[in-house]
Formats: sequence, structure tokens, C-alpha cells
Amino acid sequence: MYESFFGLRELPFSLTPDPRFLWLSDTHEEGLATLVYGITRNKGFLLLTGEVGTGKTTLLRAALRELPRDTDTALIINTIGLTPLDLLKLIAAEFGIEGRFESTADYLIAINRMLLERLRTGRNTVLIIDEAQNLDAATLEEVRLLSNLETDTSKLMQIVLTGQPELIRKLSSPQLRQLRQRIAVEHHMEPLTPEQVKPYMAHRIDVAGGRYEEIFEPGVESVFYWFSQGCPRLISLLADRVLLSAYSKQIAPISADFVEAKAKSMGATRAAGLASDLAGGPP
Repeated sequence: MYESFFGLRELPFSLTPDPRFLWLSDTHEEGLATLVYGITRNKGFLLLTGEVGTGKTTLLRAALRELPRDTDTALIINTIGLTPLDLLKLIAAEFGIEGRFESTADYLIAINRMLLERLRTGRNTVLIIDEAQNLDAATLEEVRLLSNLETDTSKLMQIVLTGQPELIRKLSSPQLRQLRQRIAVEHHMEPLTPEQVKPYMAHRIDVAGGRYEEIFEPGVESVFYWFSQGCPRLISLLADRVLLSAYSKQIAPISADFVEAKAKSMGATRAAGLASDLAGGPP
């Protein structure tokens, strides 16, 4: 709706995980390198964690785009309430394994055969389980058993677990210590720093075909940071609402006061003290 008014080709702050809009902060750059390294070097178990909205899914999709063409991937996203058998059914469906299976053993045998055939043809297989913090201990233990599918020299499947910080705490429990010890590569996503807010927003606007300086006045970054505490999703959420509101009033470029008013109306956690914080700078 507001694209043409701000000289944009598309929405710059959509919440969909489009890898084109990924800005590589230090934590994103390291996370991307970690994922690509772990998958291409057949490290077996990989762990990617971070708070809600820090960009795990976008980073994961960017990593998948960098993998060699001989890589087959399966993504499990609906993890709430999964039993071990449910998980194996989803994995079999994702990899196109057909047949009549009645037990977890039946599925494991079929998956193992599929993986051996793919290894024989020179293909690398990757299983990604998103929001893995939702899995209970029994289902996570089934994931560990999948990692036992290997030859004398190679893992048959790379398994990427992604989730919120509670996944780390869950994996630290004594009953899951064997799984925790299997994780060869891991990365935790950190929020953006105040200095990273502007390049993050400028990158997204540039990808969308616009110019940051023509849309926002200097000083808006502090408001975006205090609203979001560095969470990229919250920065994008506020920016999209601000652009829509500014378009409706035909305002450009947008001032810090305008962004602050919108942040307060959206219920910023620091709304009451926002003005004094901005005046005094970061604590």
C-alpha cells in the first residue's frame, strides 16, 4: 500500500523469512558459517538457538541456499505434541518413504535404507527440526537414535535442531545427556546491538529498492532499539506500522518523535520511560 509513496518496489519489513532480506550481523554471519560448515562437513548433530524473533528461520533458509546441489533436506515444523512414532511418520513423509509401517523399528529400518541409498549415490541428507523445544524427552531421545544411523566413516544424516533458549535447558537435563554430548556444532543467536539497528533497517530498505535517508530522519534508531531490545522481528513490526501510518498522513522522511508515538501506541515495554531514556542515552 505504501510502497510507491516511499519509492519502494516491495515491502521492506515483511515478517516472512525471506533470505534476501537477511542482514549479516556478527551473530548472523557466525551462525550462517556454523550451519553451512556443520552440514557440508557431515558433523551429525547441529544446534541453533535464539530468542523468538532473532532470525533463526531466515538464517536457516539462507544456509540451505548455500548448500551443494547434492543435498536433500526435510523440514519438520509442527512439533507440538509429537510422539516418537509421530516424528518418524513425518520424517518418512518428508523424504517420500512409502510403505506399511507399524512400529518405530519399521520406520527406522526404512529410513536407514533410504539414507544408505542416498549415500551410495553421493547425496547428503539433512533433517531440520524447528521449534525443537516443544519435543518431550522421549521424542528427543528418538532423535538421538536417528543419529545412530551411520557407517564406519560417515554420518548418514545431518540433524539440525532449532529452538528457543529453553531447548538448551531441556538438553541439559540428565536424561538427555547422551543427546547433548552428540551435538558437534552449535550457535546461539544474539539480539542486535544499538549500533546495528540502522544497518539492519537500511539493508532491508535497500533490498526493497528504497533509500533509508529518504524514509527516516537521523535519530530514529534509538526508538527502534528501545522498543525491540534488538529483536529483529520487533524492529520490522514497528517499522512496517510506522511506514503505514506515515503514508496515511503523507509524511516523509519520518522523525524520531513520530516513531516514538507509534511505539507507545503499540505498547512498548519501556513506553513510560522512553522519552527520558532517549534524552539520556543508553544506560
